[in-house]
Amino acid sequence: MSTVGCYRLGIGLFWCLILGLLPLYPVQADLDTFKDRIEGAEANKGEGQTPQSEASGSSGEGDSGFAAFLFKLFGWIWLYNNTNLHYGAYPYCIGGYIQRPPILSSGLLTSEVPQVTEKGKYYWFSTGLSALYLQDMGGGSLVSFSGNGYKFIGPYGDLFLISDGKTLLNGIRAGIHFSLIQSNGFNASLYAQYQIWTGLLFRQGGDFGLEFRLYPVKPLTLRVKVGTQAFEFFSLGEVELEAGLMYKAWEGFAGYRWWTLTEEASLEQSFSWNGPYLGIRRYF
Repeated sequence: MSTVGCYRLGIGLFWCLILGLLPLYPVQADLDTFKDRIEGAEANKGEGQTPQSEASGSSGEGDSGFAAFLFKLFGWIWLYNNTNLHYGAYPYCIGGYIQRPPILSSGLLTSEVPQVTEKGKYYWFSTGLSALYLQDMGGGSLVSFSGNGYKFIGPYGDLFLISDGKTLLNGIRAGIHFSLIQSNGFNASLYAQYQIWTGLLFRQGGDFGLEFRLYPVKPLTLRVKVGTQAFEFFSLGEVELEAGLMYKAWEGFAGYRWWTLTEEASLEQSFSWNGPYLGIRRYF
């Protein structure tokens, strides 16, 4: 299939996914209730704020030497794992997505070392489109962009729109992606973002957490994201579980997302908005 054919297939699949979720929009969808929960949590936090008490004394100084040793050990491992590499075209590509120069053993000539046929690159990026639904909020869409601009660090952002058929909640998140572990079977990274909500609510805050990508067997992909959306007077825990299938540089995926609000005034009381999402992703 030609590149143009793959592109048209991907776009057609995306629109089929969106149309498939459209009937879910009015089912138990009410963004006003979401707004009320957020404003209630902000009010409780504002009333319950008390001055922070100063920490008394320092302890555990005897463990500082061991902690420093572990930090240095992790640093050396991280340096080798994240700087001594280049990338293939996409996950499961010939030669491997993560490619490293061979380690020469004694007596092995450089000319005898097998060479990677396709020249690697020091960056990877992916962009995705997905249709989403969050119970008690509504449905919408999300556009994402992430990757490493140079080996271990790069952009990480998305734009989303959620509607209950009457009102809209829009959001934009932009920040960085920082790799911790990179291999052909398992990748772990940190992310940190600045975000803005508009529409139903105008809020500014941060977003940070961990993302894990697994490639157990071709063409299967797995992804787990665990993080927190932190605002001035409230925070939302965010979890995503996702599975996908690769076709060359294209990935079709399906997952489930949770947003959880816990009121600090009453830790036993929490509210959750969760639901499925479907989409496509392209690596380049």
